[in-house]
Amino acid sequence: MKTEMFQSIQKFLIDKIDPSFIIVFGSYAKNTTHRESDIDVAFYSQDSSRTTYELFLLAQDLADILNIDVDLINLRTASTVFQAQIYTTGIVIYSKDDTLLKNQQMIALSMYAKLKEKRKIIFKKIGESGSIYGE
Repeated sequence: MKTEMFQSIQKFLIDKIDPSFIIVFGSYAKNTTHRESDIDVAFYSQDSSRTTYELFLLAQDLADILNIDVDLINLRTASTVFQAQIYTTGIVIYSKDDTLLKNQQMIALSMYAKLKEKRKIIFKKIGESGSIYGE
């Protein structure tokens, strides 16, 4: 059933947005689904012109095909932390360009590592001063 679902996702998204790669993450990637689970799908596309509303409509169309709620995430606009989570826990179900996929993974994980280092410094200062606002 999961394979058929992943194939339906691939076919739909390839037809509608021509993604460079597609990643399923969340409960379907971790095999922890339950009756009320949705499916979380991230994609990366060279075309970044789609609006949030257009992606919402695409997610609704895909949900109708799959008979399950769909969260459709554009990796180009996702936060660094969210990208890192998707790349480290997700399952790649389609890749037209493996080099691009690996490059985007490296960029996201590198940015996440830098963010963690900056946070560490900030939290250390907060711990030393006992205040978030430096008062």
